[in-house]
Amino acid sequence: MEKILYQTAQPYYTTPYLLSLYSDYLSPRDKISTILKNGDLVHVKQGLYVLGDSYDKYYSREVLSGMIYGPSAISLEYALSYHGLIPERVEELTCICFKKEKRFNTPVGRFSYKYISSEKYTCGIKYHKTDLGNFFMATPEKALCDKVYFSVLNKEQDMSSYLLDELRIDRDQLRKLDLIEIERLASIYKRKTCHYLVETISRLQNEED
Repeated sequence: MEKILYQTAQPYYTTPYLLSLYSDYLSPRDKISTILKNGDLVHVKQGLYVLGDSYDKYYSREVLSGMIYGPSAISLEYALSYHGLIPERVEELTCICFKKEKRFNTPVGRFSYKYISSEKYTCGIKYHKTDLGNFFMATPEKALCDKVYFSVLNKEQDMSSYLLDELRIDRDQLRKLDLIEIERLASIYKRKTCHYLVETISRLQNEED
């Protein structure tokens, strides 16, 4: 176990920080390469590292998502799962951004980023503070709007089947969503699928059991 790394007690490392950490060595870059080979560090992407499995310190994939490619906010399938709307555990960490779409396969998991305009990006995201760092994530309403925004549905009747059968969202969970917030988001997104979502959620919330 690399003593200097252990003493710093950080979950995330950048190349400049590591170079300063080992500045007393004749070749700091060679030292970093050795640490990587020993497994004390894991190379996530160019210039970004986390501690290896031998350490009892942890990192957050949610925090890493913003460090890997940003500005970005967690949304779509991962956020839907995080908020308990869809039953499946989602392994790929899905994000929205207002830069070029990207996908990263890293030693700590897959991260994907879908482009959305800055106007649509900024509405409905919240800042989360944790002991392992901070990140932005879509609200349940925003994550669902983002998901249907990128979906191909030709009529309102298809939306109900999409939500209940394909995404397998529980009917009661859909009834708990903030319809006013979904309407606000739909007015910003200006896409038929989002308006179909408003109509479907409204109908479900007005149904009698």
